[in-house]
Amino acid sequence: MMATSDCIAVTFQGVHNDTFYMSEVDGDSFTISSRWFTYNLQCEDKKFLYLNHEGRLELQHLTSNEQSQLDCKFNIHLFNDNSLQERKGRAVMVYANKDGKKMVACCRSNNEVYAEAMDLPKKIEERQHKALFYMTMVVSNKYMFESTLYPSKFLGFEPDKRNSSLKAVVLLEKGHRGVDEKAEVTLTKKVI
Repeated sequence: MMATSDCIAVTFQGVHNDTFYMSEVDGDSFTISSRWFTYNLQCEDKKFLYLNHEGRLELQHLTSNEQSQLDCKFNIHLFNDNSLQERKGRAVMVYANKDGKKMVACCRSNNEVYAEAMDLPKKIEERQHKALFYMTMVVSNKYMFESTLYPSKFLGFEPDKRNSSLKAVVLLEKGHRGVDEKAEVTLTKKVI
């Protein structure tokens, strides 16, 4: 993709005879990529994210055998950002497969993150979407996922208010010092 002098996003389509052919890209949308990766997601205290039998996102310590279960394997599906704006990271959706459905991590008010069954959209016209995150690398296999719907809020983990031995998956705000370790997600290749 490139921008012409008029700031129109174009994609190279090919060359025929001696002519270059380009197509204009909608400058304010995301299109689904054919690329996706499967990982186990871990928080800073080594607990793994999984979908429980009720379809809720939870964290807990898991054995190697438990890590290989389908409910712990999360797919990170890449989206192409067609915008000319400065990118914050790679646009992605995070989901797990459960009972033949894609359970996608979505955001809503009150810093809540929940799983919703949905088909991945081929194209997202708006710049903000409940299930779209900007994924940026912190170091090596640690990443942060910033919500496009709630800028400066990141997918993270904090102690549950009702049960301190559990951690809830939430959106964490970026403070003056940046985002703390609770918003860093370790990606480990799926256990087979």
